[in-house]
Amino acid sequence: MKKITLLTISIIIGFSNFAFAQSSASASVFVTIVTPLQITTNSDLDFGTIATTGGSGSVVLHADNKGARNTSSNIIMSNSAGTVTAAVFTLTGQGNTAYSITMPASDLLINNGAQSMVVNNFTCSASKTLSNGKEIIYLGATLHLNDSQSLGTYSRLGMGIKVTVNYN
Repeated sequence: MKKITLLTISIIIGFSNFAFAQSSASASVFVTIVTPLQITTNSDLDFGTIATTGGSGSVVLHADNKGARNTSSNIIMSNSAGTVTAAVFTLTGQGNTAYSITMPASDLLINNGAQSMVVNNFTCSASKTLSNGKEIIYLGATLHLNDSQSLGTYSRLGMGIKVTVNYN
């Protein structure tokens, strides 16, 4: 009987050493809810009215509120330039937060029936920080004309130029 009691006590002590070997910790849970980012289009990208001397060339429309353009030697900017404007977006969200902006990374085509031109090299004026919860963003690009570009109005309807913003 003493042997059974002693054996039982030894087993209990042995298991109790394993029970004391366990350890645990806990972590807190947090979340911060912020004002969602919203981006709206104020105006479209418009290179204005141009003429070509027959050779290929390009027009660079800067990402600013002045409609500033530079052209290559084969392009003539008309005196009646029409509406020249970078694309303009208003971004609103949580103040004093950083964000990223994604612009088209590949060439976009604008069309006039069967003819097309390439628009690429997108630039923007984004500061990437919403200091007061609002920012006006200007988007510029480069337009490339072929040496046999047909006359007419060229456009990209439907999807247009997709710009995406996200909090960092």
